[in-house]
Amino acid sequence: LGGAALPHVLPGLDGLAPEPRARVAVALAPVARRMGLTQPGDARDPARAVAFWARFWDDRGIEFRRAAVRSAVRRIARYGSESRAADLHALDTFALEEVLAALEPPRDAATLDHARSLVAIAAHATGRDDVIAPGDDLATARACVDRWQTFWSVYESDFVVLAGPSRLAAMALETRYGKWALGAVTRRLGLGADGRPVLDELAARAPVTLALVFGGIALGYALAIAAASLGAAMRSRPLDAGLVFLALAAYVTPTAVAATLAARVTGAASTPIFAGASVLALALFAVPATQQRAALRRAISEDWVRAAVGRGAGRLRATLVHALPAALLPVATLATLEAPMALGGAFVVERVFGLDGLGEATVRAVSARDTTWLMALALFASAAAAIGVVFADVACARLDPRLVPAVTAPARRA
Repeated sequence: LGGAALPHVLPGLDGLAPEPRARVAVALAPVARRMGLTQPGDARDPARAVAFWARFWDDRGIEFRRAAVRSAVRRIARYGSESRAADLHALDTFALEEVLAALEPPRDAATLDHARSLVAIAAHATGRDDVIAPGDDLATARACVDRWQTFWSVYESDFVVLAGPSRLAAMALETRYGKWALGAVTRRLGLGADGRPVLDELAARAPVTLALVFGGIALGYALAIAAASLGAAMRSRPLDAGLVFLALAAYVTPTAVAATLAARVTGAASTPIFAGASVLALALFAVPATQQRAALRRAISEDWVRAAVGRGAGRLRATLVHALPAALLPVATLATLEAPMALGGAFVVERVFGLDGLGEATVRAVSARDTTWLMALALFASAAAAIGVVFADVACARLDPRLVPAVTAPARRA
């Protein structure tokens, strides 16, 4: 903890027995060396270390006040001399709160010099080798400042005394999830392993993955509904058997194999997203096809469908107009579960077709243990699933008007 611990350690030295008092005083020797104090040999000598720190606190204890640190930081911003930086070096980690509070991403040459000075002070106090070099441009300097702000969001509670309202807030915010949630709200979902804001990376890569996922779902379900409706309308055993065989073949074919074959057939396709969505549709075809086939068989045997046939409706009209809307309800509900499940298949398709979607970035995040990206991806997938559930409720209400009261009415207590 360095200098941040001195206001809590040094006043309590007199309350210790002689041997542990000397042991604690000697343990502070690396802090004295980093703070640039004179006569560092006294800090390492058990016989003189206690007296050394007692003299230091009598002479310099008044400087360990927040108001004094704020004044020193303002002088750095105004004048920026090495002697004023040395004043903050002498306070060590005690100055981190004010130094990092004043640290902002640079906008021009003047603010770049100010940020460089503050980063150098923070690096000296913490021992982190992360500074703004003299030749760095604004983008590199802003990335460095972002890393320091991320560091402080994680370790601030180690160096700062929490009291009053801040202590109450820390009960929620000073947890791992609380820190992530605060960073997600204030810092564009945080920074990834490459130093870029995760929200910007998601916005750049998500359209490709979303096009694959929802394009594959739409195409796969459209083919499944069409094939099942045709089989139910024709009532042909060979056609029905062919549908079952096609669904089984699509189900057992690995997405990687289908994507590799499709990439070889299409070559350098001008529309790789459409080719990838088609491959994903093949992987998603089997389950809705079998569900639609079973639902249509039940619906065709219902009284209202047989009554329509008795009134002269053809087999195709009875299937599509009367049986299909009721048979679509379970398939529409099933579609809401496909987006998170199709995400893994989309990652494989992106890899095979060389698409810059979420898959490559997610694989890198897993390898680098980049929990910031993985949490953002989980949030993104959860939001997509929630939106899908809402659309499914709306679709079911449109397919069967009798469900409108159940969808729109507020929940009642039992």
